[in-house]
Amino acid sequence: MSGVVGEEAGATPADAPTVVATRLGAHGLRGAGLPSLRDVVGHLGAVQSQEFHPSLWGIAQRAAGTPSAASAREAFSAGDLLRTHVLRPTWHTVLPDDVRWLLQLTAPRVHRLNRPYYPDLGGPAQDAAATDLLAESVAGGRHRTRVELAELLASHGLPSTGIPFTYILMRAELDRVVISGALRGRQQTYAAFDERVPVGYGPLGATFDEDEALTELLRRYLRSRGLATVKDFAGWSGLTMTRTREGLAALGGEVEQVVGAGDEATGLVMWRLVDGPPLTAAAGDGHVDLLQGYDEYFVSYKDSRDLARDPLSAEAPAVLPLRLPGTEESPFLHVIAVGGRVVGRWRHVLTARTLRLDTQLFRPLVRAEQRGFEAQAERLAAHWGVEHVPS
Repeated sequence: MSGVVGEEAGATPADAPTVVATRLGAHGLRGAGLPSLRDVVGHLGAVQSQEFHPSLWGIAQRAAGTPSAASAREAFSAGDLLRTHVLRPTWHTVLPDDVRWLLQLTAPRVHRLNRPYYPDLGGPAQDAAATDLLAESVAGGRHRTRVELAELLASHGLPSTGIPFTYILMRAELDRVVISGALRGRQQTYAAFDERVPVGYGPLGATFDEDEALTELLRRYLRSRGLATVKDFAGWSGLTMTRTREGLAALGGEVEQVVGAGDEATGLVMWRLVDGPPLTAAAGDGHVDLLQGYDEYFVSYKDSRDLARDPLSAEAPAVLPLRLPGTEESPFLHVIAVGGRVVGRWRHVLTARTLRLDTQLFRPLVRAEQRGFEAQAERLAAHWGVEHVPS
């Protein structure tokens, strides 16, 4: 491959069903699943998780045996999985070995995106005072809830509510002062970064190299997402398209180009690892997935996300994911997919003992699909440790 990344003559063609089938396998949504929750997160690199409990389902459904929500929560409390702002200005779940190098690679870009909000924090002196207070408060294994940290800052006359408080905490995460601590009931806590994260830079070794970090992230992304465009990776990683092209050029013969052909994939120029997930011809996959609304199957692809639209669903939204009409308290945020194509939305009504799913369909489910939906609803209920009650 030349140093300039563009469309190459003789690139492999792939239609939309092939792209979708390849992605499903790469994501771990087909087959026996990865061995553990840690393996899923390590495979994906980072998992968007601002909706914390739905994100646990998104991780668990890719793991063998579909681990329970309780076991996933235990993994967070133990520090086997961590949650912080990285890649983009939103929370992601990452492995302890990965978070330091991911932050060093992507935090500068997130800071630039956040810059318009930083003046509201009160200036450099107040920002430094807030950071010092946060660091002192969580030192020595003292995990603090958001409410406790707000009360601390308020007692010193520092921003403790609204957007300014949110950005004080995010800045402390990006600067590797705090990171997720043990759960306290259903509340998240913050802990000292260096008490939860091992020294060094994981796969990069003892020292950080930006170019090595970029190529490591690209490899991880392409291995777990199957096929993606330059804009897909740039949008997901928060890095620029220029840096993305430089990373692809540095990978050289490790990657090859795939061009969309024959249908709604036409015009897409995608990339894959040569030794990555093989191109998979679609074979009438009627498997039903209940995906959370911010699943990596959607948020990984800024440019080519709409290949997940179901061509038979005339009412499917033009851009995915998209909230549909619902009550303000419980929108139909989550996704029903058949063969990797979106056919509707679901929301849950969860009690201490039962789970009920409400749906909005873009097209009727055939009998086999309805059975698949019910099977996945039972799987979701088991994950939450409750009984599924059909609607």
